[in-house]
Amino acid sequence: MGSYFRVIDVTPTITAGAYSAADAVGGLLEFENVCTSYSNSGELVKAIVTDKAKQNALLHLALFSRAFTPTADNAPFAVSDADLANLISVIHFEVADYASFDANSAALIGFDALAVSMPYVLVPGGTSLFGQLYTGGTPTYVATNDLTIKLIVRR
Repeated sequence: MGSYFRVIDVTPTITAGAYSAADAVGGLLEFENVCTSYSNSGELVKAIVTDKAKQNALLHLALFSRAFTPTADNAPFAVSDADLANLISVIHFEVADYASFDANSAALIGFDALAVSMPYVLVPGGTSLFGQLYTGGTPTYVATNDLTIKLIVRR
């Protein structure tokens, strides 16, 4: 059986207001069905953040191979030593990655631009990637649904 692409999007519930640098932005994110129960590996091909508030903030997406204890929204992002062992990668959405439109913006990170992708292996039987956003800037969002994260995976 060949591989195929899947798009998974998650909209975290965030604070309608200001964040400080290094704060968690939203809570636990679950990217469901990035694998099947028969195969617990795949490749992350692209990651996209859409920003309805056009904050164009430096955002980081920490991805884990299993569920972890998330940091509370708008609190300094902290990962326990036990959860750190399950970290797969941290994706950086740099300020320069954003395309700004009239009232909103989006940033795209394409791993295939360098003819590479980011492989991942989940826990046996695992079908979801888990993550959490944290900021490197000081954005002020307007609504609790201003951000959406999309992952394009090949499984």
